[in-house]
Amino acid sequence: MGFLVISSAVFAFSVVLLVLSPAGKREDIKKRRLDSVVERKKEEFSELDQSMYKRFVAPLVSKFSGIITKRRKTKNKKAKNQRLEANLRYAGLRIGPDEYSFIKNIVTAPLLILPLLFMLVSSIDPTIRVLVLLIGVVLWVLAPRYFLSSRITSRQRRIKQQLPEVLDLMSVSIEAGLGFDAALCKIAEKMQGPLIDEMSLLYREIQLGRPRRDALRDFGECSLVPELKTFSSALIQADKLGIPIKNLLKTQSEQIRTARRQAAQEKGMKSPVKMMLPMVAFIFPVLFIILLGPVVVQLITQFKK
Repeated sequence: MGFLVISSAVFAFSVVLLVLSPAGKREDIKKRRLDSVVERKKEEFSELDQSMYKRFVAPLVSKFSGIITKRRKTKNKKAKNQRLEANLRYAGLRIGPDEYSFIKNIVTAPLLILPLLFMLVSSIDPTIRVLVLLIGVVLWVLAPRYFLSSRITSRQRRIKQQLPEVLDLMSVSIEAGLGFDAALCKIAEKMQGPLIDEMSLLYREIQLGRPRRDALRDFGECSLVPELKTFSSALIQADKLGIPIKNLLKTQSEQIRTARRQAAQEKGMKSPVKMMLPMVAFIFPVLFIILLGPVVVQLITQFKK
């Protein structure tokens, strides 16, 4: 009896599978074709898709920094926070000034605590202990500034190097029939880098309903690169006047490459002048020693006789 039930179930399952298999295959083929035509880009706005830092660490840091910092800020404090916020954006750090200050104090605290403990516990010369404490204080003050400035410089250089390639790819995408938003999405899928991150942010802001001119204006202010600011302003003007974007992109790309080539030629012309100092300081003295050394030795021996 049990064998009969199992056989009937297997037979019914096989019949259903044979009947529904063609329909399932057609649906799979249709889905693959739709996925090949319609490019879906996963949005990262849901809470579960965010990283652990954004879900757990960032709220805690924001809470503690809000408790520590004062709510009432003077005009100088507000101006300082605005400058710090701009520098954080130039460096690609998506955190607020209060969060950055809190993390900076936590990370750099050992640079100040360890020399202080060394000064209190150690029994060596007091002058050396004070010197170690001063070195710790200097590192505590200068290390975060150096980190932020070096990150800003590196990021701006990468944006400047990547801009012509991005403009060429965007021009090709628009000539192929894509719109501006679709071209941004395509570039974000094909390339990586700090400029691509800013373009992805621009695409998300436009998709969320922000006016394109405001989003482009903020996009131009996200960097210290003058070419990017010029490109953003040109896009705003093209949007106002209805100028074809592909012609604008070609012109901007050629101008940026010309400027880069001229900058390289300028550095090449300056290199002989810069090489003079190490040559005079390190090479010429060695040559003088090699050429005049034997003569000096012979003169010394002659005068001794």
